[in-house]
Amino acid sequence: MDFVQQLTSLDWQQESYPAFHDFFIIPIFTLFFPSLRFLLDRFIFEKVARRLIFRKGHDVHDFQTDDRRKKIRKFKESAWKCVYFLSAEIFAISVTYDEPWFTDTKYFWVGPGNQIWPDQKIKLKLKGLYMYGAGFYSYSILALIFWETRRSDFRISMTHHVVSLSLIVLSYIFRFVRIGSVVLALHDASDVFLEIGKMAIYSSAESIASFAFILFVLSWTILRIIYYPFWVLRSTSYEVIDTLKLDKHLVDYSIHYHVFNTLLFCLLVLNIYWWVLMLRMLVGQICAKGKVSEDIRSAQGLRLVKRRHLASIELGDFAHIKEGVQRASSSGALHSQKKVLNEHQARGLCIVKRRCSTSIELGDFTRLKEFSQGL
Repeated sequence: MDFVQQLTSLDWQQESYPAFHDFFIIPIFTLFFPSLRFLLDRFIFEKVARRLIFRKGHDVHDFQTDDRRKKIRKFKESAWKCVYFLSAEIFAISVTYDEPWFTDTKYFWVGPGNQIWPDQKIKLKLKGLYMYGAGFYSYSILALIFWETRRSDFRISMTHHVVSLSLIVLSYIFRFVRIGSVVLALHDASDVFLEIGKMAIYSSAESIASFAFILFVLSWTILRIIYYPFWVLRSTSYEVIDTLKLDKHLVDYSIHYHVFNTLLFCLLVLNIYWWVLMLRMLVGQICAKGKVSEDIRSAQGLRLVKRRHLASIELGDFAHIKEGVQRASSSGALHSQKKVLNEHQARGLCIVKRRCSTSIELGDFTRLKEFSQGL
């Protein structure tokens, strides 16, 4: 209770310059996040996952199979990320919405009063937002290695976490905090829809998953592909020159500016990379009649969509093989059987290699193969 009273008694509007000793609170958040996640996993997410994924009528032993435990684990990961990104977005909006630089990027560099970058003070609540984000990405790097399910986009996700943490820390040191707070607000919003969509997929709620995916793509496109480069990066690359007379103002801080702006463009490259994956997924979703694959931001998810369409084509080819063999068998023509099998054997082997589902068809193909060897 004393800790809560101390937090509520703080003057969150108090202004001061960013300092290195502010980073001492990051380890506290780094420990806070896994502790909170453990409690949520144990007492809330596990129960919600079982109820939504398996509904009613499942025995206790049903939850212990490897596939189902894996689905529950993925659901809990998405639930945790959804909780964080939603809280971070609310935090970022509450901190920045009434600031002049939230709507006018010119005030990234000047004001209030005669303050000019880099000699700009920041409010305590903005410092809190930064430490909150830095603590989460510090924890996320460790969680990606030791806790979460390893996915095909592991390296890209790790790069994203490292770049995000570097941007947060360096922007704080270099006093680009105003820009950083807007970047955080822009990037956390779309991830909320992503995690909702993934939870819906694990719960087999296809309509909710499709709707969440559409909102995810729209928010990503508007916030990260349009607003971020054409407002934020335009300000850091062009507006800063006119506002500060950069050629005269920047002397000692030249390296700071260029390092930070380079990292901002690295983040844009990652945004575009994932955006291309999303567009491919959107096409796959349309072809799959609205069904979203299991993980809508990983390369594995894209492969799942392709496999569904390949499976339908290949199984159709296999049915054609069976039909030809049956016709040949009914006519009693042995040479016709050999001809049909020779024409389609290579195509049939591709069916097995590509792992088209349904054990019945694969079993039939095995018998067909044995039959051909006996001829």
